[in-house]
Amino acid sequence: MDLLARVRDEMAFEANVWKSYLYRFLMEFQLWLPIWVIYLRDHRGFSLTQINLLDTPFFLLIILAEVPTGAVADRFGRKTSLMLGSGFFAIAVFVFGIADNYAIILVSYVAWGLALTFQSGADSALLFDSLRQAGREDEFQRATSRLWALRSVAALVGILIGAPIAEVTSYTFVITLSAIVALCALPVAFFMHEPRHTLDAEPEAYFRTLATGMRDAWNTPTLRYIIIFSGIVSMGAFAPMVFEQPFLDEHGVSIGNLGLWQAPVRGAGIATALLAGWFISRIGERGAFYAMPITLGIAGFALAGIDRSWIFVAFLGMGGIAGMQNPVLAKYVNLRIPSERRATMLSVQSVAASIALSLQPIGGFIADTWGLQAMFLMYALLTLVGGLGALLLWDRAERHDIANGKTQGGLRERRTEAVPV
Repeated sequence: MDLLARVRDEMAFEANVWKSYLYRFLMEFQLWLPIWVIYLRDHRGFSLTQINLLDTPFFLLIILAEVPTGAVADRFGRKTSLMLGSGFFAIAVFVFGIADNYAIILVSYVAWGLALTFQSGADSALLFDSLRQAGREDEFQRATSRLWALRSVAALVGILIGAPIAEVTSYTFVITLSAIVALCALPVAFFMHEPRHTLDAEPEAYFRTLATGMRDAWNTPTLRYIIIFSGIVSMGAFAPMVFEQPFLDEHGVSIGNLGLWQAPVRGAGIATALLAGWFISRIGERGAFYAMPITLGIAGFALAGIDRSWIFVAFLGMGGIAGMQNPVLAKYVNLRIPSERRATMLSVQSVAASIALSLQPIGGFIADTWGLQAMFLMYALLTLVGGLGALLLWDRAERHDIANGKTQGGLRERRTEAVPV
């Protein structure tokens, strides 16, 4: 009977992998992706400053709720957290599409941010623990690369077909259809199998889980600096891409063709996500870390210095880093955190990204006041200075750990003890 139960568990954990792929595909297959900035600017009449100001409560909520919702995932189950995330996301997207004033759209952004906090950390933690309990822990980086590539494929398809559909129907139609697709992810999460430690182990008190996770992240220098670095890279890769659509519109690209122009950027993300392991094997983990802010800085300077439609190719560099960032960093971070607080501490990483991305309203103001080129210059400088600075601090802490025989980081020993036999 015990043998049969173990076999069933292993099969269920194996199934979690493809269910994780399906869940993320449905969540990323959003038809509004190629038109949402133009929708808010032209259809709702908002300036770029107003559009980016919508992100202020969005990221503030993520900063305040990311770690608590990560603790919810650790305390009450990762699949429960994913179900809440997909439900809130579907509601938020639907309201976003039908709202006719700034206040209601602002409310939808708040629900949107809450949805992302329930998903963030829980998805990666569930995948990692499922692979580990299926005896495939070493495949996590490859699985993460595939997952990010699949997410990029879903977004790419949404970009290619969303803009033409919007041109022949309406903005509201494609946004509402996207909400329905996202809602389909809820039953996928429901049928996932919860990793064993959240079922068999004595659950830690909620606030203790929260406090311990944050303390461990801060008290481990290598983890602390790489989380800060991750936030800065997220800012440099994602924030400037909010302005892809206005950039293309300024250079005469029609609504129906917006997707065709943006698709190669997503394609670059797919390629780099799949090649992340190969890339690390060639230049090493440290080299891959340093390559990210340097690439983003070069792309930002190119967009800032050349005001021609063809320089849109610089967005390929940003898209490539957006695709490889998580696969490159995920294994490093996951190996340094204990299983029972994995979702909580991965949420700490997301908080760092949200803090950095909260600068988007400043980017919108600069774009409205001095133009898009000035905005690209700001992000290039912030990414290079901040990213390389955080890496130098991490590099020093990492070398200190290696010199003292802690090559897996300060949490390696506790992580090993936390793994159930």
